[in-house]
Amino acid sequence: MKIIIIKKKLLANTVLYLSLFAVIITLIYFISNNFESIQTISPINISQDAHYDLTGDGIKETLEMLNSQNKIDFNIKSSKYDYYLSNEIKDKTLFTINNHWEPKVFIHDISRDNIPEIILIGSKDNKPTSYIFHWNKDKFNLISSNQNNISGILDCKNSRTPQFYSLLSSEGLSSLKSFMLINNKSLDTSKENVTLPSLDSATQFINLIEFQYLPDDLPGIFTSTIDKNNLSLLWTLDKENYSYTFQNAFFYDYRWNDSGEPSSIRWRLSFEKSDKKGSNAGKSELVLLIDLNLDQIDSSYKINSIQKIS
Repeated sequence: MKIIIIKKKLLANTVLYLSLFAVIITLIYFISNNFESIQTISPINISQDAHYDLTGDGIKETLEMLNSQNKIDFNIKSSKYDYYLSNEIKDKTLFTINNHWEPKVFIHDISRDNIPEIILIGSKDNKPTSYIFHWNKDKFNLISSNQNNISGILDCKNSRTPQFYSLLSSEGLSSLKSFMLINNKSLDTSKENVTLPSLDSATQFINLIEFQYLPDDLPGIFTSTIDKNNLSLLWTLDKENYSYTFQNAFFYDYRWNDSGEPSSIRWRLSFEKSDKKGSNAGKSELVLLIDLNLDQIDSSYKINSIQKIS
C-alpha cells in the first residue's frame, strides 16, 4: 500500500512539474514572439530632441534638423563637435523643403558593428532622395545616395548580414540595387538579388491607392484573415475629392521561417494627398503601414494589416 501511495505521489509530482515546464515554455514562446514583433524600425521624431549614441563611444549625440533658405540639413552635435551631414554632399544640399514630403530619419545597425547607420529619406527638388551615413572613427561618411523611391532592409535582425535595397517604382526590378556593409566598406550584392520579397503585392497596393476609384473586386493581395476594419480604410480615402500620388516607401522584415526566408515584412508608404480642386494648400501627406505575411501555399506575400499613420 505504501509503495502504491508513493508511486501516486511521484506521478502527481511529475505531472505537476511537467505542467509547470509546459507553461513556462509557452510563456517564453509568446513573450519571444511578442518581443520580436515589436522590434520595429520607425522614423524618429526629429521635432523633439533626439539623443542616440551614433559614434559607438557610449555617449549620446543630439540629432537635429535645420531649415534655412529652402534647404534642410541635419546636424549631429557631440560634446566637442558639430557634424553637418550636408558637408558630405557635393552641392551641400541634402533636401529641399516640401511641406507634404518631409524627410524621415531611420537609425539601424546595418553593419552589425554596434554603431548604427543613419538613413535619411526625403525629397530634393521634388524628386525622391535618400542617403546612408556611417561613422568612421572621426567623421560620418556618406555610404550611399540615390534617387530611388523604394528602399529597405532585409535580414535586418536575424543571424544573417543585413542587406540594404533600393529601386525606382516606375522601373521595377530592373532598377533594383543592393549592398552589405562589411568592415566599413560597401559590398555590392545587386547581381545576387534579382527579386525582392513582397514587392509585387506592395506595388499592387500602391496602385490601388493611386487609382481614381476603388475597383468592385479587390486584387488577391490580402489574406483571408485580415481585419475588415483594416480593409475599410480603403473606403475612407474620399477619392471623389482627393487624389493620391505615391512618394516613397521604406520596408524591413521582422520574422523569418526555418529556411531563413522573411515570413513577415512591413512597408511604410508615403503618398501625396491632393485636393482635386487644385489648391496647393490642400496638399498633405498620407502615410500607411502594411504588414505582409508569406503564404505557405503559393509562396506569395499577402497583406494582413493596414494602418493609417497620418
